[in-house]
Amino acid sequence: MPASALTGLHIGCVPYLNARPLVWGIEDHVAFEVPSLLAERFAAGRYDVALIPVFEAFRLPEVTMVDGLSISCLGAVRSVILAHREPLEDIAEIVLDPSSRTSANLLRVLLSDRFRLSPHLVAASGNPDAARLIIGDPALAFQNQPAPGWHILDLGQAWHEWTGLPFVFAAWTIRQKLSSQVPDAFRNVADAGLAHRQEIAAREADPAAALAYLTRAIRFGLGDPEKQALARFRHLLEQNDLLAPGGQASEFV
Repeated sequence: MPASALTGLHIGCVPYLNARPLVWGIEDHVAFEVPSLLAERFAAGRYDVALIPVFEAFRLPEVTMVDGLSISCLGAVRSVILAHREPLEDIAEIVLDPSSRTSANLLRVLLSDRFRLSPHLVAASGNPDAARLIIGDPALAFQNQPAPGWHILDLGQAWHEWTGLPFVFAAWTIRQKLSSQVPDAFRNVADAGLAHRQEIAAREADPAAALAYLTRAIRFGLGDPEKQALARFRHLLEQNDLLAPGGQASEFV
């Protein structure tokens, strides 16, 4: 493994294009699972480090986030969308994507606090025209080959227009007992991956679109604006009874 501090660790990651720069060169030592399952298995102790949705990290005791790294956006993210046919205010039902609770709860917060709407949120629907939350690579594919009559609400754009802040979807989350060298190792891996985004994009069906996504839509830093966004999101989750109040504040290493 290129980063010796990561040797022997059980590492989990989401299986989407946006995460590939963060695991460049260590892919063979990483398990890939959808965000919700990844978070459950991290909480159960299967992983030492995982790139998990921030909503899940908020709920876990004795963990920290690797400073300087995230999957985030400032404006349109393209890979977290609400696809709908009716005007937003007329939507009665939204089918959630079960693979990410951060995206689902971001949608809940936006609907409740920004748009003042309360459609019924469901796990499945027999209506093929029902509004739906789509995340990850399927969201990119949906927009690259748009079907007639569908409208797109980009959740990253909606959040930024409302708050003026970036939105952080996921971050490397580690157990506090791990070596202090582990965060630096992940930052070094990311530095290499970000330098090879063109090569990563070249492996996709539409390299130009993939490169634009990795260089324009997705941000990989975690600085003061992202930390402010994390605090704002956590506060809104607590206000909406989506997260128990009074939990441990996010810590970074």
